[in-house]
Amino acid sequence: MQIASNFRLLKTNYLWRIHEASLNILANTGIIFQSAECLEIFKAHGAKVDGQTVFIREEMVDKAVKSSPETFQWGALNCEQTINVGKEQHGIHVSMNNGPIYIQDLDMGRRPGTMKDLINLYKLGQQSKICSIVGQIPVEPSDVKNPHRYLDIFQQLLHHTDKPLFGYVGSQKEIKQMFDMVKIYMGDPDCLKNRHLIGVSLNPLSPLRYDKTPCETMLAYAKEGQPIMVLTCAMSGVTAPIDPMGTVVLQNVEILAGLVLSQLIGEGTPFIYSPASAIPDMRTANYITGSPVSNQINIAGIQMATELYGLPTRCMAGVTDSKTIDCQAGFETMQNYLMLAMSGVNVVNECFGILDSIMTVSYEKFIIDEEIMSRAACVVKGIDYFEDDLSINTIKEVGHGGSYLTHPTTLKYCRKFWEPYVSETKSFADWEKTGGLDVKQMANKKFKQILANSPDMIIDPDVGIDLEKYVKRVKKNE
Repeated sequence: MQIASNFRLLKTNYLWRIHEASLNILANTGIIFQSAECLEIFKAHGAKVDGQTVFIREEMVDKAVKSSPETFQWGALNCEQTINVGKEQHGIHVSMNNGPIYIQDLDMGRRPGTMKDLINLYKLGQQSKICSIVGQIPVEPSDVKNPHRYLDIFQQLLHHTDKPLFGYVGSQKEIKQMFDMVKIYMGDPDCLKNRHLIGVSLNPLSPLRYDKTPCETMLAYAKEGQPIMVLTCAMSGVTAPIDPMGTVVLQNVEILAGLVLSQLIGEGTPFIYSPASAIPDMRTANYITGSPVSNQINIAGIQMATELYGLPTRCMAGVTDSKTIDCQAGFETMQNYLMLAMSGVNVVNECFGILDSIMTVSYEKFIIDEEIMSRAACVVKGIDYFEDDLSINTIKEVGHGGSYLTHPTTLKYCRKFWEPYVSETKSFADWEKTGGLDVKQMANKKFKQILANSPDMIIDPDVGIDLEKYVKRVKKNE
């Protein structure tokens, strides 16, 4: 049974005020796009362009909103892993992290990530019952330095998942090479023409600017009709107005500008509205993730997308500023994830093991976060019911002072309730007898078991050989 309503922060009249303010900025202040090709596209569609500044009219926004789908199917190598994103989806889709520099575990502590760690995280994502979309760069491989590292990383992604793919930003040339690899992986040179198979998240440079890399990325993905997420990560008082509502407006302006460009490049390209702004530590102007006000800003964005624009949404959710797996990591992660889950967000990321304001990813917290997300999913799913008559007959049968423990309905449904992944529920005595492990130790044990049982490669070995040949050929020719 679905919950009756999502959490709403703003009334509808405020959403329209934000929209009108955004149209004002788009039309009169404009957005910088540092791409000659993007500027020519805007000019060809009648936008006013002054140098690198583009002024976007209301009718262009309206047309883009109408042409971007409310829902779309995100395909996968394994068709059973295909997901619906947007209005018709069930539950929340969770994608992998992007950007951490360090890896952390109980055995070796905090250290720079390596390619082995990256592969391990892809394997954990593939085996996870919570993770829907695998990809991005969940930890930077510090031991890979060559100019074609993006191909080496992407090759490992394709080796280790058959779920929907999350790609990377880059030049149009680099992205075309990755798309060529997707065609080899899928065994179909026309697969991108017929299916949405690989999405990307790109960032404006707040305030009010898209530099070369996000422009190139948008051009490459939208030309192929692949899903695009514009993720504004503005900081109130630093790269956005200190007024939280002003940050909501700036964020909306930047995302709408990206929406318009995506639809001018490829009409009907799936677009996911991705608010990710934050309240910084105003004592230092450092980026932080634990403030509940940050989520208020982003929930306002989610409302804009769902209630006014009919767009799918995505947001960073399982983040914390804690440096280790402690109480702070627990309450900030649960706060952030549950607030966004209850707002009705469609896709979330930065959820698997994140610590230290997205600088570090922890193997143990990866497992713990799966449980946090499963708890939140249970909440937003709503209350289950087993009997159509709301157990009236059962209540009559047991009567006054009886026991339900041995009733047939109890035996029938007793295994249908939510159960924890690593949390301890045994008595203290039984817990001591089984080793007295805390949640971190349990998670350490579990992630090692998962990796030990993960295959070396998900895909057909012959496809792996073809991908290797392609990467070698690109490196040789360049």
